[in-house]
Amino acid sequence: MTGVLRQYYSHSYNQDNSQDKISNYFIFSVYWYFALSILFYILGTIIPFVMYNDYQGHMLWERPWFLLLAISCFSLMLLPLNAMLDGTQRQHLLIKANILNQLAVALSLWGFIYTGFGLYALGLSQLIGILSFLTTVFVLNKFSWRLIKLNYKVFNFKEVLIDLWPLLKKTSVVWFLGYFYWNGFNILSFKYLGAEMAGFIGLSVALMRAGQNIAISILNSQMTLYANTIAKGLVAESKKIFDKYFFLSFCLLLCGYAIFYMVQFLFPEFFLFKKILPINQMIFVSIFFIFTFLISGFEVFIRCFKVEKFIFTQLVNSLLTPLLFWTGIALNFKYFLLPILSVLLVTIMTVYISKKSYSGFINEKSN
Repeated sequence: MTGVLRQYYSHSYNQDNSQDKISNYFIFSVYWYFALSILFYILGTIIPFVMYNDYQGHMLWERPWFLLLAISCFSLMLLPLNAMLDGTQRQHLLIKANILNQLAVALSLWGFIYTGFGLYALGLSQLIGILSFLTTVFVLNKFSWRLIKLNYKVFNFKEVLIDLWPLLKKTSVVWFLGYFYWNGFNILSFKYLGAEMAGFIGLSVALMRAGQNIAISILNSQMTLYANTIAKGLVAESKKIFDKYFFLSFCLLLCGYAIFYMVQFLFPEFFLFKKILPINQMIFVSIFFIFTFLISGFEVFIRCFKVEKFIFTQLVNSLLTPLLFWTGIALNFKYFLLPILSVLLVTIMTVYISKKSYSGFINEKSN
């Protein structure tokens, strides 16, 4: 929904009746994510006990899980604000807030683990990230709600849903598949490798994904700028802007991973490095996330045309990657060796679809 809202915000921005449309989208998003957070909490309460009712280990995971679940629901309520800022071309504010959020999560996670908070560190670090985001938006930048005029008189939930539905029905499938894709590593490792190894894998994935999220946040923060430029008919100009930010984001990702391994090489006894996979395993994790960055990056630009072209690739990724991860566990391979093959295949497919779609848009514009 966030991706869909960003596109509709950006295509409506500075157009006729834009204020009423932006107001409708924002009010709708608040209702939507409030209902979603309640549903998410209910499912997050039931599913773990169904999945792990046979767990006999000593790990006390229930309370940390419910803390993480509650904070995750709170985090969902930030998405309306995130989409609105992005769609109304306040990317500088949003990128600052998102980068500080990711850094706050990573640093506080280290701190909480070091001070012995155990599994509670996951939820508490997410809370610190949320507070960092809100502080950046409302305090450091003196954000005023007068920048968006809410008009409840013209709001109709059903009408807004009908307006969003053509793109939403496709992106919902992608989101649904992606949810199980990202959580598959934790579920499978906990089930087949035990709680301790699942912790090592979970923290390793969290660190590498945090690096990817910081890099991709720079690219994504300009997503509505690409879309707004496209809406003005400047497709080639939008592509140039995207290419510039894609290059910067990718370089940042590679530099971040290089610094991580340099620090690990220089300070191998640092407490954090004793709680993640060994370096010969971490290399595969970082390669895996380099490919996921490429996939996400190419998808970003095509979605700025208010279309969803990647349902099939996401279906392949969501089914094949967890399957190969489980196969690697069964064959005692490096855990992320086989999943790299999956994301490599999906990267090739995504690049092909992106280039073909872009050529189609250019030809359509020429005609």
